[in-house]
Amino acid sequence: MRFSEYYNIPTTPEDDWFDTFMPADTKLFVDPFLIWEQTEGHWTSAHDHLIDFFEMVFDLIKASKGKRTSVSWRQAQKLLLFPEPYEFCLGVAEGSPMGIGSGAGLQQEMLEGVKVATGLGMSRVAHMEMLNLFQGGMGVDRLSDMTCNILKSYFISYTQEICRRHRVPMREFDVANADWSKDYCRWVSKKHELPINPSINKPVLLTPSKFLRRIPVATPDGFWTWAWSNMSEELRGDLTFDIARNVERRDKARLARANPDVAALYLKDLEDQPKPAYPIEDDPDMLVHWYEAGGEMAERSPLSFVPQHAGDFEKFVEVTVDCFRHSIEDQDGWQILWGEKSGREERISQALFRSSVIHYCRANNIDLSGEADAGRGPVDFKFSHGWSARALVEIKLVRSHKFWDGVLAQLPKYQVAEEVKRGFYVAVAYTDDEYSTRIREKIEKAASIASEASGAKITALLIDARKKESASRARNPDLSEQLHRDSSAAQEIAAEEDPVVSQDPE
Repeated sequence: MRFSEYYNIPTTPEDDWFDTFMPADTKLFVDPFLIWEQTEGHWTSAHDHLIDFFEMVFDLIKASKGKRTSVSWRQAQKLLLFPEPYEFCLGVAEGSPMGIGSGAGLQQEMLEGVKVATGLGMSRVAHMEMLNLFQGGMGVDRLSDMTCNILKSYFISYTQEICRRHRVPMREFDVANADWSKDYCRWVSKKHELPINPSINKPVLLTPSKFLRRIPVATPDGFWTWAWSNMSEELRGDLTFDIARNVERRDKARLARANPDVAALYLKDLEDQPKPAYPIEDDPDMLVHWYEAGGEMAERSPLSFVPQHAGDFEKFVEVTVDCFRHSIEDQDGWQILWGEKSGREERISQALFRSSVIHYCRANNIDLSGEADAGRGPVDFKFSHGWSARALVEIKLVRSHKFWDGVLAQLPKYQVAEEVKRGFYVAVAYTDDEYSTRIREKIEKAASIASEASGAKITALLIDARKKESASRARNPDLSEQLHRDSSAAQEIAAEEDPVVSQDPE
């Protein structure tokens, strides 16, 4: 559930914090460029604090003179190892907010990036994104993780102020990377009073919505595109721009390292460009409101079957899956699965399924696990009521290039690994061709083959998520023709039984 739901907080327009979904990560990221824009209030000095951290790392690298065995180099290594900031519930680990953070490989690349920067005479950068451009291996989630770690003290005081204002209970936690010390060049863990995330029994930290984006402003890809548009003549001798679309991020980083002045101009240009945060209310990519959308679907389509004993478990899962199908096909749920021009990605179907059926499961004491580890890889959902009553549900888009592997190989292997005899393969179709009789028969045949080969029972279900007309505009040509045909026949019969006798006027 969301933070406001768990703590029963009536949010107002004055609350600028993102109402995080605590059981799993939301695919949004803290963009340091949006923090840089803050010129007043709590966050005024936050970006300087961020840059001060890297100035400290720069000093250590310069003091090490590039020797990896030196104390200064090793201290810089420790500073550039960022654990997953699970307290924020942001990133790409949808099944849980507990991600992996930045590993040693990325740490080494960042160290090399700092080494290159110092070798170019830099002692301080205006934006931490410069290092991302130099080393090229940092994904959008890693940039966000770094920012959240380095500025965690700001987010802690921000969250505490919100909790005090709304009288949210807090308790003491040991917080890793709660701050960092410039005097001792190390991370500092501290005890802090913070609200709890009941899903993981750990603290939760809140973030201003205005800092969140789907993709950060400054990226190696963005730098490449900008350089192509603005500096192509100057850079043509460095790398072949004619193959720009096929260049790896590390090649783009090499271009940035070879042309630091160009990279600085790119970041300077971004300072003057509009940098809107992700529109959370409109939520065009359905990254945020899938939870509420699923809850509304469950309300519109109440469960018609209530299990009375253990033997009803399988029937419960069947009815639950069918309720999801009914909501999509017959209650306009398909609209949620469509973006402006095309059907949404697979994870939206999965998220919508989870958020709708979780209500049925809670009401009937059934456990639902999302992205459970089934030994050979993640399976979308596992229903369970004790050990003997368990079922797996896999949801795939028909357009997925791994679609047939899902029903023929992946789901059966998950069932064998988990020793689960019941599985459901739910296919979502966006086009007429995907929802054709040919595809339906082929899916059912594949489920039958997989069931026979694995010894498990797999049921396939094809859901019609095609765009549909409004009910007021819907037509059924066959029934209309039948109506007109029947009406004409009725008129002929009535005429024969009660003929009208025409009389000539006198």
